Amino acid sequence: MALLTQAQLIEALGGDLAAAQLLDPNSTGSVDTTLLDGAIADAAGDVEAAYGARYTSIPAQPNTPGKITRIMRSLAVYYAWGRNKVKEKPQAVKDDYGNARQDLREIESSQSGPGGAPQSRFPTAIDNSAGGRRAVWSSWRRGGPNGSY
Repeated sequence: MALLTQAQLIEALGGDLAAAQLLDPNSTGSVDTTLLDGAIADAAGDVEAAYGARYTSIPAQPNTPGKITRIMRSLAVYYAWGRNKVKEKPQAVKDDYGNARQDLREIESSQSGPGGAPQSRFPTAIDNSAGGRRAVWSSWRRGGPNGSY
């Protein structure tokens, strides 16, 4: 599932030249796509973990909610900077990362929605197809492992 493309991350890093300066450990003059893909994969893992706590699956592009794309971009930029062992992360990158992590915590705890129309992992409808019988505390206590009271 492609939540963020290499081109989107390169653009977020400031374009081809800026990305090549940041992610070119062998001084070849071009972006090391392995480092780029690693940053994207790390960001995707964070987003999928938080999103998956409450919702089924993130829609792939172009249907990915804008909020998820923004969070993913901020995380991927942070992780791309982390792959450069020479340059220190700018404060703006650190701030964006902190904001993105906070957004993920709020999505995971249902304090905020991810955008779009996500499908919850937890059904809200009650299934009464078995004659209206449900396993509730009172029926479990009477016929459950403890037997009758």
